[in-house]
This record gives sequence, C-alpha cells and structure tokens, in this order.
Amino acid sequence: MKRRDFITLASVGAGALVFERAAGYSIANANEIPADLVIAGGSLGGCAAALSALKNGLSVILTEETDWIGGQLTSQGVPPDEHQWIETHGSTKTYRLLRSNIRAYYKQHYALTADAIARPNFNPGNGLVSALCCEPRVAEIVLHQMLAPYIHSKKLTLLRGYVITAADVTGDRVRSLKAVNQFSGKSTILAAPYFIDATELGDLLPLTGTEYVTGAESKK
Repeated sequence: MKRRDFITLASVGAGALVFERAAGYSIANANEIPADLVIAGGSLGGCAAALSALKNGLSVILTEETDWIGGQLTSQGVPPDEHQWIETHGSTKTYRLLRSNIRAYYKQHYALTADAIARPNFNPGNGLVSALCCEPRVAEIVLHQMLAPYIHSKKLTLLRGYVITAADVTGDRVRSLKAVNQFSGKSTILAAPYFIDATELGDLLPLTGTEYVTGAESKK
C-alpha cells in the first residue's frame, strides 16, 4: 500500500492524527508487538480507523485505557450527536452498520412491544437528544462484535486497560510507543510503520513532540 493511500484510508477515523514511523526498524525485544498500524485510543474514531484498516488487510493494534471501547458512546454514556437526515443519508457504511446492529441487538435480546419491533427507525431509549439513544453496554457489545472476527483471525490485537506513557522518536518520526497496563503494571512496546492518535485529548501530541496549539483557531 502506498503511503498516500494509507493516510487517506486512515483519515476515516474521526479526530485521528497519523504519525509515520522511521524506516528500517527491527524487533528489539520479546516485549515488542509489531503491526502495520498502532491506534492509541479505543474511541469511536479509533474503532472506525481500526475497522477501515482491517478491511484493507492491515494488521492493527488498538489500545484503550478503560475496560470499554467506544469512547463517548460507551464509557462516557453520551448518545450519538447526529444530524436530522441520519436515517436516510449522510453516513458512512460502517457507521450505518453500527446503528443497524444496535437496533438489531435490542430486537433480538430485549422484551419489546410489537409496535417497537415494527419501527424501522426504532429508538431504544425513546430520547429526544438523539435518534438512537441506547445503553452504553449495548453499544460496547455491538462494537466488540464488529471487531471480533479480526480479533479471532489475529489481525487485530485489542489491549484494554493500557495507557501510552512514552514514545521513541527519531527526528520527526515515531519509532514505537510504550504501553503500560494499569492493572498489572506490565509494559509493552508497540511497533508499526504508522501510528494514529485517537485519544480523547490528543495524548500522543506532547509524548511525540508533535507541534500543536490548544484553544480556538486564530482568524488568521
């Protein structure tokens, strides 16, 4: 895959920043896990980037600080903030599949009324803030189901409870990331040609020395 094609592919993960690794690396120790792509942050954008890369044949390492993937949709309990045309257009195929799978999960596993089951645009929580108010746990289960085939085929390594604490950088190139398990204290080195920052607050920016500013953008 060409570098330009990969960056275009990876950009589908909302809010994700891509870091390219230095060429000519080698596996240095037994603690190092290699992949084609490392994604720091199991947010909704991180999961979208992982699915996009996996569908294109890449091997992926996805890290998440908490027990749940999905970011605001799951661990933060925030319904999706969607536009008014979401049911008909203005969505990626993968995101539409996520929404359909969430509704299907409720219809398969919950005791619903016949009227609720018959609604094509069934809103599980019947809330006004979103057309798809659902329980965080259901969203997490459905996301994991979408990733499960790649986990079982060993194309995806999902590391829950891992925090990125350091980065090995040469010049402007990231060589690897250090991930530490919050529960066991075990550290692991994650190596790949490319890295994506899909954390909620852009945690890789200060770790990698990437130039950035905070706050509102200047009118200039």
